[in-house]
Amino acid sequence: MRVQPWPGAPNPPLASIAAAPSRLRPTRPGGAYQGSSRMARLVTETDRAIIRLLQRDARMSYAELSRATGIPESTVRRRMDRLQQRGVIEFAMLADPVRLGYEVRAMIGLRVELRRLEEIAAKLRAIDEVTFAAFLTGNFDIMIHVVVRSQDALVNFLTGRLAPIEGVRSSETFVMPYVIKPTTAWVLPEADRPALDEAELDELTLEQEISTATRGRGRPGQVAAR
Repeated sequence: MRVQPWPGAPNPPLASIAAAPSRLRPTRPGGAYQGSSRMARLVTETDRAIIRLLQRDARMSYAELSRATGIPESTVRRRMDRLQQRGVIEFAMLADPVRLGYEVRAMIGLRVELRRLEEIAAKLRAIDEVTFAAFLTGNFDIMIHVVVRSQDALVNFLTGRLAPIEGVRSSETFVMPYVIKPTTAWVLPEADRPALDEAELDELTLEQEISTATRGRGRPGQVAAR
């Protein structure tokens, strides 16, 4: 593996596809995400083939995807629409912070008052310098990733933005001089579960719509459009 120094690291692609969305939103208190295992069941091998191609080149057109997979262009379009509607994939433009003048990256581990965990998380989400935040098990309660212009800016962040947050008991900062592999490098593995065919997918979708309608949350035909 070639280690790439962060200062001067090559630009990431102008467009990228994230098969695991980077901006997950908790659907209930505590940060739990509903439906993840169910959603995995609704991904067919056709979907996987499309995702793998887009992860290599997110700018591929419907026609190019059709030629590469042997799938009709209309099917490619329909599959991509469904994947986006269900939040399985999303598209994003990636910018190189270093070439825009933001040369310092750091991971910061936080020990916090657990009774204020959600309150602190909400405040961290609102800080522009914080590009990633997650609850942890182990020595830290929360880990954040920050991008700033300089070492001085990092000190200002620690003292002026992080320290005033009530409930943060202590922090430990790890400056990252080199990036070995970026988080955007995740690639969908080869299928590790039996793939659904289109008929099975349609059946599961219908079951989901009927179940939702029965619970009084909607009518059949509405779920897939959400």
